[in-house]
Amino acid sequence: MKKVYSSIHCFLLLSLLVGISSCDNLAETEEVPFAPYVMSLGITASGVTTYYVVTADDLMSGEVNAYGKGLEQNGYRDYDQANQTVFSIGGMGVNSVTGITRNASGYLQEAGDFVFNSKLSAFTQVDNSTMVGLEIPDKSANGNKIKFYVVDINSLSITKTIEQPIAPIAEVEWPSITGMECSGNKVYLSYIQMNPTTYATDYVDTTYIAVYSYPSMNLEKVMKDTRTGPAGSWAAYNGIVKTESGDLYTMSNTSMANGFSKGGKNAAFMHIAAGGTTFDQNYFFDFEAKTGGLKPAHIKYIGNGLVFAEVSTLNPQTASDRWSDKNLKCCIIDLYNQTITDISGIPVHNGNGGRRFTVLVDGGYVYYPVSTENGIYIYRVNPQTAIAEKGAKVSASFVGGFFKLN
Repeated sequence: MKKVYSSIHCFLLLSLLVGISSCDNLAETEEVPFAPYVMSLGITASGVTTYYVVTADDLMSGEVNAYGKGLEQNGYRDYDQANQTVFSIGGMGVNSVTGITRNASGYLQEAGDFVFNSKLSAFTQVDNSTMVGLEIPDKSANGNKIKFYVVDINSLSITKTIEQPIAPIAEVEWPSITGMECSGNKVYLSYIQMNPTTYATDYVDTTYIAVYSYPSMNLEKVMKDTRTGPAGSWAAYNGIVKTESGDLYTMSNTSMANGFSKGGKNAAFMHIAAGGTTFDQNYFFDFEAKTGGLKPAHIKYIGNGLVFAEVSTLNPQTASDRWSDKNLKCCIIDLYNQTITDISGIPVHNGNGGRRFTVLVDGGYVYYPVSTENGIYIYRVNPQTAIAEKGAKVSASFVGGFFKLN
């Protein structure tokens, strides 16, 4: 799959990367201490990607770059945040998670790490002190157990490991996790059925959500609904979101541009009440019907029932569009009122493939780095007016994470 996604990144700004293949070539400059914004800049040169976690004090002017500053991290990386810690999650041969914090002098530091067996398929915050990680084998030949890790945020240590059989969620095909949220005393997993060898998705007529009790992590139920297809898409962590009340919303798209081998039922959102184990039969947000056939690709819950989204403008999608993650527009989706509003000011653009959606919500605005013909630029969006303003330039191949530390 890494080879598949290498093609997605080809359009990015490799011209900016000349001479930046190692730290030895970077200019000797310092970070600004206590700069609030944290970004992971993925820089690809000669087919190798290196990540630099840097800070920025201004998102709307100037340039964010990795010249002689920040933390260098090799290997494939994904990023998430809990409290005042940014987690750098390894994958594709890197089987550790590193906690990044701010030290007393205001600079970033790697505060500690913990090691897991293979790779984390999902990672989510349970409360102010605890995260839960999930590890699942790539295929049946590599094991038949799901492994849950309970992680202490402050000590950056694994406090408990629990194994459960995969079998109940591998009913028709091997499960590929697309999202995980904790609501009340339950952990909810969204997943798609994807052949681990061919990556075919032959089962696209049902939404599956596995519900585990917390903290025992016993399987309570596999929820199913046939009004739409599987929740989320491969490796994009877009299958399920949680609102302030603890209510959950699933997003199904069966988008070939995001990895499905064939289309299915209409892209749609469904609702699960906080702590519930059934889909709300009175709620069905048929996104595709309301947009004339469009599919949401990447989503980020931003508060008060609103979702910031990238939506594919490919209509219809065909087999030649598979994995392309291209021709995206940005929208504000209102889950409560079931409306979609296009955002003005952001050009139609290509996405970053199967990655977490690198969106920052801060001060009532949404900030998102967009890959344009002229480079990557941060756009600031007012979700109430759906108007975007172009901001700082980002010198990188792509942005792997985007956060704020106080």
